Amino acid sequence: FFGYQDAAHFYYVHLGAKPDPHSGQIMLVDEAPRKALTDNKALTPWDDEWHEVLLRRNVDTGKIDVYFDDMSSPHMSVTDRTFGAGRVGIGSFDDMNAFDDLTVSTF
Repeated sequence: FFGYQDAAHFYYVHLGAKPDPHSGQIMLVDEAPRKALTDNKALTPWDDEWHEVLLRRNVDTGKIDVYFDDMSSPHMSVTDRTFGAGRVGIGSFDDMNAFDDLTVSTF
């Protein structure tokens, strides 16, 4: 999650293998059930190998880009200015996941 204001106001990215309106999207939670901000149709090619993920957000413009392995082209992208700066977190829904070399920075 990112742009976390409180438990009812935040963004998150779901990197599901098969995108649908509730997975594989950039999501907004704004005092209501999650809403997909993207219309992502790109499969996230998960396997048992390590993958590189980058989330880049510009709070001023609202631009949100998510990269998966290919850092030259976003896997999904949207512009939304609902929330300003906020907390950042990382986790998983149903699967056990491992995270390594996590970096959070401002630019």
